[in-house]
Parts: sequence; C-alpha cells; structure tokens
Amino acid sequence: MVEGKVIRVAIIGNPNCGKTCLFNNLTGAHQHVGNWPGVTVEKKTGVYEYGGQTYEVIDLPGTYSLLPYSAEEEIAERFLYDEAPDVLINIVDATNLERHLMLSGQLVGLGIPLVLALNMMDEAEQQGVRIDAAQLGQMLGVPVVPMIARRNKGTAALLEAVARLAQSGALSTAEVNYGPGVEEAIKEISSRMEGEASRIPVRERALALLRGRAACASDEGLLEQAGALRAQLERRLHDTLENYVLGRCYGFAHGLARMCVTHSTQARFNITEKLDDYLTHPVLGLVFFALSMWVTFELVFAASAPMTYVLELGVEGLRGVISAALPQGLWRSLLADGVVMGVGGVLMFLPNIMLLFLAIGVLEDSGYMARAAFVMDGIMHRLGLHGKSFIPMLVGFGCTVPAVMATRTLDTRRDRLITALIVPFMSCGARLPVYTLFISAFFAPAWHATLLLSLYVLGIVVAIGAANVLGLMFFRKDFSPLLMELPPYRLPTLRSVVMLMWRRAWMYLKKAGTLLLGASVAMWLLCSFPRDGAALADDDTQAGVTRSQFENSYAARLGRTFEPLVRPLGFDWKVAVGLVSGLAAKEAVVSTLMVVYGVEESASGRDALQDELRADPLFAGKPWVAYTLLVFILLYVPCMAVIVVFYREFGAWWTAFMTVYTTLTAWCMALCVRVIGWLAGAGV
Repeated sequence: MVEGKVIRVAIIGNPNCGKTCLFNNLTGAHQHVGNWPGVTVEKKTGVYEYGGQTYEVIDLPGTYSLLPYSAEEEIAERFLYDEAPDVLINIVDATNLERHLMLSGQLVGLGIPLVLALNMMDEAEQQGVRIDAAQLGQMLGVPVVPMIARRNKGTAALLEAVARLAQSGALSTAEVNYGPGVEEAIKEISSRMEGEASRIPVRERALALLRGRAACASDEGLLEQAGALRAQLERRLHDTLENYVLGRCYGFAHGLARMCVTHSTQARFNITEKLDDYLTHPVLGLVFFALSMWVTFELVFAASAPMTYVLELGVEGLRGVISAALPQGLWRSLLADGVVMGVGGVLMFLPNIMLLFLAIGVLEDSGYMARAAFVMDGIMHRLGLHGKSFIPMLVGFGCTVPAVMATRTLDTRRDRLITALIVPFMSCGARLPVYTLFISAFFAPAWHATLLLSLYVLGIVVAIGAANVLGLMFFRKDFSPLLMELPPYRLPTLRSVVMLMWRRAWMYLKKAGTLLLGASVAMWLLCSFPRDGAALADDDTQAGVTRSQFENSYAARLGRTFEPLVRPLGFDWKVAVGLVSGLAAKEAVVSTLMVVYGVEESASGRDALQDELRADPLFAGKPWVAYTLLVFILLYVPCMAVIVVFYREFGAWWTAFMTVYTTLTAWCMALCVRVIGWLAGAGV
C-alpha cells in the first residue's frame, strides 16, 4: 500500500443482491451520483476512511456475467478490464448462491484482489440453507465474509478484509477450466500475448479476445487469428462461444455449491411463496397494485399538509422581511415577487415530492416493485410492450430522465425505442406540484386522491395505447420472454429508503435553486417589461407593474402568440405563458403562474394563487377546465432535460418525433376531455 494513495474498491454483483445497501453502509453520506463517461447509465461513487487510509468505492451496475449483452454489463466489463480497481468486492446472495457464483467464476481470473461478501445470511438460515464459508473461501482462494448488509452486520469484517487485500495484493488461486478445445485456443493466443504490459493476466485477455473483445488485441494479425479460432471452435461446439463459456462457468459454480452448501430437510413456512400466491395472481395482483398506488397518493396529500403549512409560513415571512427592508421599486419586486414567490411557490410542494419518493422507496426495497412488473407482463405483451418495459415506466413516476436511461436494460432496439417514446406520459414528480395546486384549488378534499390517481392511470393508458400504435406503424412485433428475478420480500431498511428520498429531494431542491430560479426571474422580466414609467405604488399590481402594463408585457405578447393554439381547449394567454415555461421544467408552471397572477404581500403564496385562479373567469365555477389543463400538462412535451437525454440516446429524428407526437397527443386528449365535460354539463 502506497502512503497517501487512494485505494479504489469496486462493488460488483447480480441485481437484487444488496449492492446498494452495502455501498450505503460503506460510504454513508459521502456519495456522488453521475453518469458513466459516454453513456447515460447511473454511476455511483463514494469514499470512506479506514485505518488512516482513504478508499474510493465504485458501485458497478448490476450484472449477471462479464459477457456483455446490456449496457450495464458492458460498463462493468469495460471498467474491470480498462480501469482495474485495487480491490474487488463480489457481493452474492446466500439464498441463491449457485447462480451468483457463476459471476464469481468469471471474476477470479481477472488478476484483481477479490473478496466475496456473502450477503443475506439471515434469510439463508431461515430457508434452511447452510453455507461453509471457510471451505468456500479455501476453494476460491479468496476471503469470504458472511454478512447481513441491510442490518449493517459484517461490514467491519469486510472493511478489514479489504484493507488486508489492499496491503497484500493476494490473488485468487481458483481457475475455471473451459475444456480441451477452448483451453488449447487460449494457450495459442496467450503465447502471442506474452510480455505485453497489462494488469489483467494473459490467460484472461486471451479468453476475452476469443470472445470478440477487440481492445485486447495488440495488432490486426492477432485479432484475425482469434476470430478464426473462434469460428473453428463454434463449428466444433455447435454453439456460440459465449454460451459455451457461460455453461462452463455455471458448472464451476454448481461444483462449488455442491461442496459448500447443505439444505435442511425440515419443512418450513415460506412467507415469500405464500405472499406471491396472492400478489402475483393475475387478478388479485392487479387489485393490490391499484390499491397500493391509491394509498401512496392519499399519503402524498394527507401527510404532507402540516409540512406544507410550515413552508408556507416560512416563504410568507421571508417575503415580508424583504418587502419591509427594501423600498418599493424594481429590486423589491424582483426579489419578493420574482424570486421568493417563484421559487418559494415551488418549494411548497417539497413535502409532496419527499413523501412520494418515500413510498416508492418502500415499495422497491420491500421487493414488491418486481412483482408489479411481473403482474403487468401479460397485459404489456397483449398491448404491444415487453414486460420489462414496465420497469422504466415505474421509474418515470419519479423522473423521466432516468426512465429514458433505464430503457437500456431492454434487449432489442424496438423495445428500447418504443418504451422511451411512451415514458414521457408517466406522471413524473415534477408534474406533481401542478397537480396538487389545481386539484386542491378546484375539488373537494374527498376527491383529491382519486383525481390524482386518475391522472397517473390516464398516463399509463395513453402510454400503452401509444405503444401499440407505434409498434404497428414503425416496428415489427418481435417479442422476447420476460426474464427477471423476483427477490424475496424484505422489511425495507430505513437508511436505504431515506437516502433514496433525500437524493431525489436534493435533485428537486437543486433544480429549484438553479433552473427554476432562472425561469422565475426570466418570467418576472417578461411580465415587468417593457415599462411605461408609471408609478409602482399602485395597489392594483401584477408582478410589480400595473395591470395595464402587464397586459402589454412581453409575457402577455408571448401568451397571445400561442393563445390560438390553446383556445379550443378552453385556455387563454395566461395559461399559454405557463405552458411555455413548462418546457424548462414542469414545476416552472407553478412559479410562472405565481408571477403572472401576482399575490398580495400579506397572503401565503399557494393559497393566494389558488384564490386568484378560482376568481379568474377562465376557471371560476369550471373545475372541468382545470382538469383539462392537467391532462394537457400530463401528456405534452417533457422538459428540456428529457429532450437532451433523448437526443443523446436516439438521435435528432426520433427526438423531433417525440416532441411533436407528445404535444399532439396532449392537445387531442385535452380536447376530448373538454368535450366530455361539455356533454356532461360541467360548465366548460
């Protein structure tokens, strides 16, 4: 170990093995989330101190093997080959050891000091599984640390094992035998690679080159030789080399498990199987999913009310302080009306956002979200989607940006593209402030959760319909079966759920302090200029100017430009201004309306805006118009961040198509809702 050097530690394992929980235990709050260079797959890094030494931890994407099929597997393989860490932690699920050891068999040959973290030991014992950790470690030639990551048990022993490996650099003594033909080809390639400088052993690089990893070839001749040997082997094996290698790795894992694992013959009550009889039932599963979503949305409204009230008082107090400290004029109007009421009005909805992500975190951590995707698989296939597509759609309830990124886990370009084109219809967290503003303003409390749920359900229905149409228009139907793991049910860990909630809430706060601040100030400028020199002391003001000045402002002109497009939907130029600002961020619709309508200084921001909306002839006595607006906001083009990510993933043509077709869909659906309201006599 070099004094002062930062030791790089990577965590690798199958999905649902406890990687995130272990990463949180090691790094605590010292984490950073970004993207891997060149791809839109999340990269999590963090640091911790142990024994006076600094360790950097990299949480690699979940992967089943180092033979890359998905973007996540490709990232994991590329990182291990090109940026080999000092120590590698392979975390495995003790309840399903044989399958998880298949990846371990591929890791032992990388020439990277390896420690095996044997997670979920408590669940293994409950299932009658007994693992001889000492014998497993002896056979693999690596330290094996039993642990229970969700309870933070075994972490200290793991830290000590990592420190010893970083000091000694000891490597695994195990090796997977790939059979006579492949082993001979490996030796033939290895003989030409001897002497090349690389941290990865020559045997492993030769195997990777045979599998087609061109980066391992030092010259074109070596690459051609490897290709010829690969073709010869595949003719001889009557199978692809990847499948054959995976089969040998599975045989290696099977042998280890037979030697190190015993199962109790005592009958036991399997709570996971019993629950799955009901929660994955074709009918009861759908009923439970709908019920869980309704409870989630009821929680978002009811439990957030006290916290929202406290924030309202804080924003009102800050606005009062600014108003009292500054003389009446442009600066006071900018800070009080543009900044405080714009950004503050959006911050009012922070409790709703936090509670929504808290509920989503509980559902994910408990293992239920995977069941939801399983239950939906049959329906998704009948309606033109792959069952896995439901997972990005669920992610879209939080934010559309990672939802578009999550489509990389799908196997075919058809599935990836169709899913990415429909996830903008999922109600992301940014739309929630707009929903709660209008629903609270125009509908009785007893209807709040039901109306909010109706918007989420409408988004899903439109998305599925769009997927079916897109599949018929642009893509052939080539479905692949749903292959996914259903993890056992677990009690959610408070640490993981709270960290997920805080990470998303912090993203929301950063957006409020940057993008939304800029949007609020920009809208204040558009509403305040051009000025005609009139006095600012008029009691009848809008955003620091008289109403007559406001109606001649740049914002009003912009709104009137777009008004003919939204007038058939029952909207006016003020709503058009809000919709345009929503292109920056959907939350900006609220802050823009704060500026457009203006509030008296003694009133709390959200209540005052709701009073203004209820008094506006556009909405007065017409709750159906408000609901029509929410339908349009649900479906029209997503924010600029989504557009940028979509462009990076799928190119300019599909990005332009997504922008146009989502807006046209929103316009048509909003018109249908207005017509239904008119036929029902709802005063639209």
